[in-house]
Amino acid sequence: MNAMTWAKTLAAIGSVLLIACIVWMAREIPPPVTSIGCRESLKVELADQTQKDRDNAGNLRIVGVSPKSVTLGSRLCVVVAGVAAAATEAQKPGATPPASVAVNLFLNEEVTKLSAKAAPVPGPQMLTYQFGEHTDASSDEGKFWRGLLAGKTIDGVMALSVGVSTTQSSAPTALAPGNIELVVYKTKILAVGGLAMFILLAAFVVFAANSTVLRDTPDFGPNGPTGTYSLGRTQMALWLVLSVAGFIFLWLTLGFYLHVITTAVLVLLGINGATGLAAIVIDQPKTAAAAPGAQGAQGAQAVAAPPARTSLGFIEDLICDAEGAKLQRLQMVIWTCVLAVIFVWNVVGNFVFADFDTNLLLLMGIASSTYLGFKMQEK
Repeated sequence: MNAMTWAKTLAAIGSVLLIACIVWMAREIPPPVTSIGCRESLKVELADQTQKDRDNAGNLRIVGVSPKSVTLGSRLCVVVAGVAAAATEAQKPGATPPASVAVNLFLNEEVTKLSAKAAPVPGPQMLTYQFGEHTDASSDEGKFWRGLLAGKTIDGVMALSVGVSTTQSSAPTALAPGNIELVVYKTKILAVGGLAMFILLAAFVVFAANSTVLRDTPDFGPNGPTGTYSLGRTQMALWLVLSVAGFIFLWLTLGFYLHVITTAVLVLLGINGATGLAAIVIDQPKTAAAAPGAQGAQGAQAVAAPPARTSLGFIEDLICDAEGAKLQRLQMVIWTCVLAVIFVWNVVGNFVFADFDTNLLLLMGIASSTYLGFKMQEK
């Protein structure tokens, strides 16, 4: 089996695994939480009268929550008591009852935008909060969930405390007696997705090693392509892989697919694309008119282009020209690696594409310009 066949086989295997990961995740979505199911699981809490005096005094408390394990698209049922004090004898019979009370939900003592209307009574009653699926990473809800989960999940699961308040305070008035679990992703599914991306990357590496997709020249020898690897094209390929893998990860975990790619990443992709294109233009064979005394009857003659360099190896080609290692190339490689690590860290840990600041983008632009300037003088 030749190298290209291996690349095609690996690409097919990786694609099948990625599709299987998506299907598996879709099948793992838990059944919807219904009000009937919540009332059945919370029937003891709804009949709770152990703190009747406190409830009659209007002291808000959480009696119970269901289910104990939720996802971003599920519903949370909360039994509260003490929403309002018991009616007194001084109140006239037939008087207009007070309006419903808005009970705001807190998760890990952070206020959410979720609110439910409760009856102004002291006894236990059930409220439901729909988390919903948020596809827009730039929406307020998307930012809330991303901020809540950033760097705090363990094996795809995060413990959440549940709190409520009937006021606009920044802290909950009452907390549930125990925590619930928020399942962001399942490690087995994520492992299959990671394996799929790794196999697809391996397929691209095999393909790149045996083709001219990342090389400066289309030259082939008896054993395959011989041209040197291009720093500009390799940089473009790196950010293509990272952006696609990061997008798929955020889509499969939090459901984001709108406004995922930040402006800074688009600028960075533009810098890399322009650098790769300029490098290709610079690498084109140069022609020049011969000296007047050497011109023949056919007029100007093209000066023969210097012979193409033979690859010395992937790393050597990226940091060296015909004369050896060059600082401007090393600078490009180092800063590209630094930004790539920051990008991966933010996607995996904080569920967001890194929003590089202006100075970092300017730095990459300067590094790219310096590289291209020196490349014009390379031999």
